[in-house]
Amino acid sequence: MFNKEIASFHLKEHQSFIDYVSKDEVSGSYLLIGQSSIGKKDFACGISEIILKNNEKIYKNIHPDLYVLDVEKDQILVDDINQVESWVFNKPFEASKKIIIIQSADKMNFIAQNKLLKILEEPPDYLFFFLLTANSSLLLPTVESRCIKLNLNRLPDDIISKSLESRYKDKDQLDIALFLLNGSYDEENFYTDEKISDLIDFIRIIYMKEVFSIDKLTNYLDKFFKNKANHHKTIDAIVRLFSLLLRQKHKTLNDSALLNSIIDNKASSYNIGDLVTNIEDVNINLKGTTVNLRISLEEIILDFMLSTKEIRTV
Repeated sequence: MFNKEIASFHLKEHQSFIDYVSKDEVSGSYLLIGQSSIGKKDFACGISEIILKNNEKIYKNIHPDLYVLDVEKDQILVDDINQVESWVFNKPFEASKKIIIIQSADKMNFIAQNKLLKILEEPPDYLFFFLLTANSSLLLPTVESRCIKLNLNRLPDDIISKSLESRYKDKDQLDIALFLLNGSYDEENFYTDEKISDLIDFIRIIYMKEVFSIDKLTNYLDKFFKNKANHHKTIDAIVRLFSLLLRQKHKTLNDSALLNSIIDNKASSYNIGDLVTNIEDVNINLKGTTVNLRISLEEIILDFMLSTKEIRTV
């Protein structure tokens, strides 16, 4: 049901919190906040093992006093919360406490959140609520205010790399994948060795302003944007690779052969910085709109590549 190594990492990071919730007289509602795929659910299950004092049943997801709401659909609806409510007010079956874990609590629509609020306002004294979110701003202030907040740290690279080492042709690709993942397992399957190679060649064409390779560039865009669900993640990856390239250019990190093959000391960091800012702005401003993100990105890149503006060198 969960990754014990990740749970152990977060448990050690928040030992004082664990000591607190382990007390017999403690219950309540808690908001676990952290970026996507850093193991918030693993941490909550690790806490559940301690509170309910039964490792085996929790690991197998068969403990009668643990309810995990983890929906695959885009929204958590009021019907989902109705099922939670019908479970909440039955007394614990085996342990002295009951625990509810709501994964991606920010998926709750406002009706579902208002329904949940009624439970949060007057919960039974045996109940623990763990709401997990990567974006607490999507929760109603009244829901957020009923919870004690705990911010979770990103995962160290040595934990993430264990599941990635066999996927890449060389260590350079692994290091770049770890940089892009940024301390989480978020979309780890998105960053295949082929995708890493394509992204690096893509930014190389842009960075070197290879106008004779524009057809190849647009083919990459078609390939990257084939899956609509990954549009914004693709742009995030492009932005982070450009930032990594600039850090490499100015020697603020260890050498990467893949990036050194791109770097031209005559290229302007200022102009690349402007390009990255424009890409980030489009990525943010077009979220939730019907504007074609791929076309907008292509326009920004082509404007940069075809620009005759004098290059400022550093």
